[in-house]
Amino acid sequence: MSESFDSEVTVRRQRFANADNGFAVLDAESDDGPLVLVGPLIHLEIGERAHVTGTWVTDSRYGAQVKVAEARPLPPEDRGALMSYLRRIRNIGEARAKKLIDLFGSDEVLDTIDREPAAAFRRVGLNPFRAEEAAASWNELRTIRRLHLLLAPHGLAYLAKRIADEYPNTAHRVITENPYELTRVFGVGFRVADRIARAHAESVETIPGRTSAALIYALSESEGRSGSTCLPAGQLLAAARDLLGTMPDEDALGQLIDDGDLVREEDWIYRTPTWELEQELGDRVLAMLRGGPGDGRLRAPDEGGLSSDQAGLSLTAEQEAGVTAAFEHRLSVITGGPGTGKTASIRTIATLAETRGAKVLLVAPTGRAARRMTEASGIEAKTIHSALGWIPGEPPEHDEDDPLPYDLLIVDESSMANLELMVALLRAVAAQTHVVLVGDADQLAPVGAGKPFADLVSSDVVPTARLSHIFRQAAGSMIVQGAHAIRRGEPPEFKPSEGMRQDLFLMERGSAREALALIVELVSERLPKHYGVNAIQDVQVFAPVYKGELGIDALNRALREALNPHGRPVGGGRLRIGDKLMMTGRNLHEKGLMNGTVLYLEDEIPGSDGDDAALLLRSDEQLFRLPPEEAESLRLGYACSVHRGQGIELPVALIVAHEQAGAFFLRREMLYTAITRAKLATVIVGSRSVVARAARTPDTDRRYSRLGERLLAAAW
Repeated sequence: MSESFDSEVTVRRQRFANADNGFAVLDAESDDGPLVLVGPLIHLEIGERAHVTGTWVTDSRYGAQVKVAEARPLPPEDRGALMSYLRRIRNIGEARAKKLIDLFGSDEVLDTIDREPAAAFRRVGLNPFRAEEAAASWNELRTIRRLHLLLAPHGLAYLAKRIADEYPNTAHRVITENPYELTRVFGVGFRVADRIARAHAESVETIPGRTSAALIYALSESEGRSGSTCLPAGQLLAAARDLLGTMPDEDALGQLIDDGDLVREEDWIYRTPTWELEQELGDRVLAMLRGGPGDGRLRAPDEGGLSSDQAGLSLTAEQEAGVTAAFEHRLSVITGGPGTGKTASIRTIATLAETRGAKVLLVAPTGRAARRMTEASGIEAKTIHSALGWIPGEPPEHDEDDPLPYDLLIVDESSMANLELMVALLRAVAAQTHVVLVGDADQLAPVGAGKPFADLVSSDVVPTARLSHIFRQAAGSMIVQGAHAIRRGEPPEFKPSEGMRQDLFLMERGSAREALALIVELVSERLPKHYGVNAIQDVQVFAPVYKGELGIDALNRALREALNPHGRPVGGGRLRIGDKLMMTGRNLHEKGLMNGTVLYLEDEIPGSDGDDAALLLRSDEQLFRLPPEEAESLRLGYACSVHRGQGIELPVALIVAHEQAGAFFLRREMLYTAITRAKLATVIVGSRSVVARAARTPDTDRRYSRLGERLLAAAW
């Protein structure tokens, strides 16, 4: 067994810190000498003392270190520690910190300041205004310290600052009296909040609001994890039972509905904000359909009709139907698999509209998809967020009061738009504007709640052109044929027939170790050499899960060692110059960096005026400078999940489909989406049986949404 650690330490240096999960690597010193601490330590400051418990472990790269279970901050003891603590107060520098200690004494200075902070700070030369600022800073510092003491036993001390910001005047009471409020703060799940509640309650039965919190949390988790907008009542009660340990009383569910926190429609239960969004989307769709064609420049002429010949293109009957619907209806849909001519349809509609003098706007959910639209159509495309002037959490520039000034709006990759994004977009559509939603309804459902594009297609309420004809150039691709087989629930064919282009491969390996070695060899040597591509920029590995021998984390470590073994470490050693990275967990809309954006680490830029160094990153031809607090969202990107890589399109894709790589989680939409990411070749490493099982197992059945039913009920 590993040797335990239980001692007081002083923090000397911070090597690495992640604000999202509180993990940090610190250099510290104990009575026995220097040591390295790893764990939930972001709440500890340089020079601060703490009582640390944990276990000695040996890291293969970094040697002996203490894996920390709990780090409880201690009051500063010696003069140096007091100086460090006092200098954290606004307007109190080294000279005034020294004056405070000399004036009130080392033993009494903290208690004296606590009694009358502003008065104490005026005694060392601050004017009344700056003394009040210092007093506010002091109160925040002491509040956070008290929160540390409450949260540290649960491994949550790193959340103290975040909770204090969320509840500036009631943070202490929230933790002790209603910790379930913390489930609204990122990173705190129901079970953690429940553990805190139990620590301050005589019994489970005496904890107020416990059942209600479990029900609301179960619904929120379903939205975040499976993308469901609602749950059947029985399934919701069962999910709450798993959290509570006992089946909740249906009266608690009824009370939440009466209070307006939840909405019930027949047997379906929604969180009220989500129900409002789904209801609004349904109403907006129906209003656009009932309004007929707009009064703008897109109204079809009385004579002559529409013809793709005007755009210099020859289209199939299916495509012609999509083009006609775009002009005859304010809302229409075009859907189809790879190689069926969606891009040609977009180009034709945009060209015909512009010949009539119409103002056309092309948008897509991601920057990559927008750039592809621009290249294919010759018309500049934007991301949806950019077009709306929208940073989530803030009001968009364009909404129903200030709609987008265009006659035609074409949205590509619409399957990637979740409920919230689709509502925000349609709110900004003017009364005369026509909207064409283009996408592949069989692709992976969007990140976030809802699947509006798939629901619109399946409802048959919105005029929909279903493109099924595979054009000759695409028909010769095994990737395209394989993708269409997967859409039908059948496994793809890996043996080329006569005249087929062999661009889809299956390489079977029995053990996880053999599969990992093959993946590294393929990505670093064989595929780049065979196709003449760059191993880092032109090849992407997709895997279903993060953990395990063939999980995304292990793949990223192995691929980096092969592709970037000598890159200079930066960011506390977590990253290396030359790494392929990916934005995860957040969007930086003001920089155009979205969750799933692939970036390449070019350099580290030294900070000025005491600031930490920033990272210089490249995405395609753009350069970005990310300060340390934003760089925490970067993860290695040699391998990624299919959800994260949904907007990626590049020369070569490698898909892990192995029994020891979360095979249960690899399903039809995920496999279909991953296969269609590549332009030159897709290689699957794993087993034929896993591929076949994934092809016949749809995932969208597990995502509940009632938009389609809502539209059908209203239409009839």
